[in-house]
Amino acid sequence: MEKIECKACSATVDKSIEFCSSCGEWLGLSIKDIEGSDKQSSPEVKRRTRPPEELLSQPLSNYGATSLPTRTEVPGIRAVFFLAIIIPLIAAASYYYNQNIAEEVVEEIQAIEQATTTSTSTTVQTLLQLQYPFSCSASSSLGEGWSCEKIYDNEPSSWQDNGSECADATLEFTFSKDIYFQFLTYENIEDTKSFTRNHKPRDILITSEEDGFSIEYELENQNNSSQWIDLNTTSSVITIEILSAYPGEEVNGAEPFPECAIQEITFYGRG
Repeated sequence: MEKIECKACSATVDKSIEFCSSCGEWLGLSIKDIEGSDKQSSPEVKRRTRPPEELLSQPLSNYGATSLPTRTEVPGIRAVFFLAIIIPLIAAASYYYNQNIAEEVVEEIQAIEQATTTSTSTTVQTLLQLQYPFSCSASSSLGEGWSCEKIYDNEPSSWQDNGSECADATLEFTFSKDIYFQFLTYENIEDTKSFTRNHKPRDILITSEEDGFSIEYELENQNNSSQWIDLNTTSSVITIEILSAYPGEEVNGAEPFPECAIQEITFYGRG
C-alpha cells in the first residue's frame, strides 16, 4: 500500500486514509499546495488592445461587416447641402424686406393714422354744440348786476336796460371765431311777477356778418318755455335789435317796471 508523509507531523501514513493517524491533520493538499497548483494550472491571459496587423490589412467585408454608405445612398447629406444654401438666401431676403418693404408699410400706417386723426377732428368740429359768446355789448344796462353777460350765464339772472322800455335797444354777441349758427333759443324772465311787471321784447331783428343775412322775428309774450329761432348763418358776431316790446303790467297794485328784460339767449352751432 502506498505511503504518504503527513504535512503536519511528518509521520508516514497510508495514502488511503483522509486524516493523519498520528496528529489528526487532514491529509489533503495544503493551502500552499493549492496556491501553487492554481498558479501552475491557470495560464496567464493577455488582453489585446488592437487587432493583429494581418487582420487590419484585410477589407471589412471579409468579416461580414456592412460597407460604408456612399453620398448618393444617404439623402441626409443632400439635405444638409440644401439647407446650407437656402438659409443664407432667406436671411438676405428678410434683410431686404426689413430695409425696404417694412419702411413702406410704416409710411402707409402713418398716413392712415394722420387721415384718421384729421377725420376725427373734422367730425368733432361738425358736431352741433352750444356756443358761448366771447364777449357782448348792449346799448344800455341797468347796472353791473344786469349786464348783457347775464344773458348767457345759465342762471335765472337777467339783462335789463336802464329803463328805456326796450326802445332802440341793441345787443351784440361776439364769438372767438366764425361759427355756423343753426339756431338760438330765447327765454323771458322765469319769475312770474318780474315777467309781468317788466317790458319784454316783441319784434326783434337778427343780423350777422354774412352779407344779406337778417331775420325779423316776433316773440311770444310767455315765460312757460324757450322759443326757438332758426339762424343758419356763418359769422363771429350776432346782433339783436329790439324793434318793439310788450309793456309791463301792474301786479297786485304794484306799478310796472320801465326796464326791458331778457333772462337767457342760447346759441347752437357747428365749428
